[in-house]
Amino acid sequence: MKNLPTMGLSLALVLVTSHALAQPKAHQSSGDWAWKDAVQAPPKNWNGPTFTLSDQYPKTQPSCNATNCPWLNIAIPMGVNFDQPESPSWEQEQRYQQYIMAILDYVKRGQSADLNNNDGFQTNIDGEDRWFHIPWMAFDQRTGREFVHGLTNERTASLGDFFGKPWQGLHSLPDSSAGYETWAVGMYNDIGAYTIGQGWDPAGLPVISQQNGITTTKGMPFAEGTVVVKFLFSTVPPSQVAYLQGSPKWQANRHRQQDKQYLCQRQVQDVHLVQVDVAVVDKRSPTRWVYGTFAYINRNGATVWDNLQPVGLQWGMDPWTFPAVPQAASLPVQQSVLNTQIRAFEHFGCNGRLAGPVDNKQSSCLSCHGGAYANQAGATFEIGSYSPPIFGFDGLCTQFSQDNVNYFQTTQFPQDYSGGNYPNLMNLDTSLQMQIALQQWNLFEQAGQPAQCEDK
Repeated sequence: MKNLPTMGLSLALVLVTSHALAQPKAHQSSGDWAWKDAVQAPPKNWNGPTFTLSDQYPKTQPSCNATNCPWLNIAIPMGVNFDQPESPSWEQEQRYQQYIMAILDYVKRGQSADLNNNDGFQTNIDGEDRWFHIPWMAFDQRTGREFVHGLTNERTASLGDFFGKPWQGLHSLPDSSAGYETWAVGMYNDIGAYTIGQGWDPAGLPVISQQNGITTTKGMPFAEGTVVVKFLFSTVPPSQVAYLQGSPKWQANRHRQQDKQYLCQRQVQDVHLVQVDVAVVDKRSPTRWVYGTFAYINRNGATVWDNLQPVGLQWGMDPWTFPAVPQAASLPVQQSVLNTQIRAFEHFGCNGRLAGPVDNKQSSCLSCHGGAYANQAGATFEIGSYSPPIFGFDGLCTQFSQDNVNYFQTTQFPQDYSGGNYPNLMNLDTSLQMQIALQQWNLFEQAGQPAQCEDK
């Protein structure tokens, strides 16, 4: 569940410089960069799918009702009951399954049954724009959008993420010392896209406003009925991971691999679907959000969608569970529910919290996205102090510490990040994509062009 990094987890926030690629063609205005489709344009002889940014955001706030937001009619248990000695049970409470499948049914409307490469994920359904993208995702020359499907580079997974440990003895596996890159694309539905559109003007500049003394991008917070979906693809070959057989194969203009490392140079290569994240605004949640994730597991379903197995749901960070409290005082999680019957390796997140197959198992969906903050417009960008350490820190999930206390606190817009170490930041209502877009805009304001990618 981002996420970028999202929903789950997201793009790295550190840019690098390079001589490995030619200097990108200069763009003089912020709008040129904000609304750019991809880091590199397709070659002239390209005849495959080509990504186009969906940015015609609604001018008025769309409504949410029982027909287009059916999950809001399903009262999943989100309360806290410490009289129960165990965490909520996916198997014993069918409403969790009903809730996440109602969201998936919404996502797959108008999409191909096999989610094939040529069709990709359609943003226009029955002549209407239904899904929308965030601007500024083609600025970072290393991780930014590629031209085939608009995928961005996220966390690199290890072999253990797919098999667990010990995985030794699987002698047919290739050398994976470089890890397997994750490439993902995330979209907002029209209800969420209204907020995105309010926050950016046609020139690609953020629109910062004050409402009731709260400074943030205009249109915040996201309205109930907002849906975010993210499709995560991996460079791991399905021939080596049995449960990924039949997974949708897309093309992506992704990094070439050489001498056990990924290069800045890109080339159109295959990637396979491994995970789908969803997130919805639901005012019944203590964070206003419910995050969910699916794993692709081949069960010979009639369609690709039938092979997406729900991993779980999360609506809070469980601040009463280790490592937010000492191990001796730790209580079972109450704000995540996990499907333990999906019959394939699944690592979940920190101490029973939710995370997806290629996410960081030391984190959780909402703990990461809950750190989506940005400096206010005009403030100086400083690497390391721009936002909370959402992508990791020493001791994450392994020891009781103040950093873990802060990281696993259940918060809600417009609260500050817990701990008081990041004052005067704008709460972006869990949107890591909005955070990254603001970062990229800020870097443009300083340099006028992106830093070049550098081979490590």
